[in-house]
Amino acid sequence: MDKKIEKKKEKKTIKQSEKADTKDKKIEELTNDLKRVQADFSNYCKRTDKDKKEFAEYASALFICKVLPIIDELEIALNKINNADDKKGIQIILDKLKKTLSEEGVKEINCNDKKFDPFKHEAVLFEDSNEDGIILEEIQKGYEMKGKILRYSKVKVSRLSKESIQGSKENLEGDKK
Repeated sequence: MDKKIEKKKEKKTIKQSEKADTKDKKIEELTNDLKRVQADFSNYCKRTDKDKKEFAEYASALFICKVLPIIDELEIALNKINNADDKKGIQIILDKLKKTLSEEGVKEINCNDKKFDPFKHEAVLFEDSNEDGIILEEIQKGYEMKGKILRYSKVKVSRLSKESIQGSKENLEGDKK
């Protein structure tokens, strides 16, 4: 009889340990699921914050692109006006506008006496020269904001004249002989 009671107790403890094992496995599984959900939510929050920031920059860039022609017109007016007081007033407004744009990360693209870069400049005129691809004149200023081009600089670019090309061909042919 004692053996029967012992076997029953043994079976009972085995069943309890199996239940405990399945409970532990279930707890571990639920804990892992919870960790995954928390990580997904954290990634979601980061992604939405990044998207909001990009949208704000995009909206800001759109507005700034609308302001750039006003700056161009103020600069033209500054060069055309003869009255010193009017000139001073326009210069103050222009300086404030440029300062505000600078605070937003907007920079003018410097292009005088530089090599033509199609990623920053738009060639609108060409002039024959001894050198190729040098910016001779800036027709309209270009602007960039945080590394992105808002407006390409419109420039006049040098290109090799036919005489220069023929002269260099003749020099090459003379060197071959």
